[in-house]
Amino acid sequence: MLLLLFLTLPMALYGHGEPVSFDNSQAGTDGPYVFYRDNKVVVKYVVMRDTAAKAITRNYTHKEAVELSCFIPETKDKFSFSIREKLEESPTHYPTSKRLLALSDIEGNFLALKTMLLSAGVMDEQFNWTFGDGDLVLLGDFFDRGLNVTECLWLLYKLDGEAAAAGGRLHFILGNHEVINLQANTQYVRRKYLENARLIREDYKYCYDQQTELGRWLRTKNAVVKIGDYVFCHGGVSPELVRSGLSLTDINRIVRENLGKTDNLINNTQAKLVFDTKSGIFWYRGLAKNQATPEDVTAIMTYLDAKRIVVGHTLQPDLSAYYNGRVICIDLYHEENLRQGFMKTLLIEEGYCYVVDSRGDKSTLFSIRFPRKED
Repeated sequence: MLLLLFLTLPMALYGHGEPVSFDNSQAGTDGPYVFYRDNKVVVKYVVMRDTAAKAITRNYTHKEAVELSCFIPETKDKFSFSIREKLEESPTHYPTSKRLLALSDIEGNFLALKTMLLSAGVMDEQFNWTFGDGDLVLLGDFFDRGLNVTECLWLLYKLDGEAAAAGGRLHFILGNHEVINLQANTQYVRRKYLENARLIREDYKYCYDQQTELGRWLRTKNAVVKIGDYVFCHGGVSPELVRSGLSLTDINRIVRENLGKTDNLINNTQAKLVFDTKSGIFWYRGLAKNQATPEDVTAIMTYLDAKRIVVGHTLQPDLSAYYNGRVICIDLYHEENLRQGFMKTLLIEEGYCYVVDSRGDKSTLFSIRFPRKED
């Protein structure tokens, strides 16, 4: 039933690492966008009236009075939430999790996100957190390519607060597409969002700045997190980062200090390394492409003091484990898989790794392939 509701798009829109090559999207349902200006909370939506997109603006004097909602026309879903009372920077290190779901590279595909969170028991049909004291790890790239970026972000924002209240944790890890959007780089941004920005009379570069609620929330998040003896990041940890001697806490601090700056304004040597588009934490592909040497991987895992590292960013035909299971890659063809009636991702329970699919079934680590280096 969920698949019947999915709005299919040309596959050209989903080629990782390349700008959208074909995009006929137009202004449409979107929001809310929450801005803080002149001691007011300004909330802007785009709604459809018959066949025309229309902007709605509401002003509030206190954020406690603001009730927000998202509507997703493609799936006919709606959820409501309030602005969080307080946003705090996420720590870098956490204790071992009894139950952890990791999901990566959703790219504005609300149906894909909803399908996996429901199937894995992370939330219920009313979009409420049901994962108890479990951990949900999102490995970045929730921006771009899809047509429900805003709604995906707000759902995770909502679940983040509910998880904390239930004793659980939601870890939103920044990916390269979060970085470039906060830099106001629109080369991957769908036409819909640029038209919507004009409709609500905003420059897109201000939609996620430090004077917005989502912009503030994103700036509390990390580039890398260690949970027990597992490390999670979007791209990967390169030998260059290892040689830098930077701690994981250092990396997250440097990211926060430079998030939103364009590349030409990132002048510090350490910051340049962290944001480097080949060896940096958001972009490195050597582990996921099985190109690092065994000696490199040993040095990386020693540096991390970890058992395994889990990454996204680099597409895999299936959940893949490299280097005797020390590197697990979870960026899959979600949109295409959803067309074919299934999705899957990584579940870690009591120290064991499983594949969990969109039917809620799980299989053991042995269902993850361990390819040879030449594969």
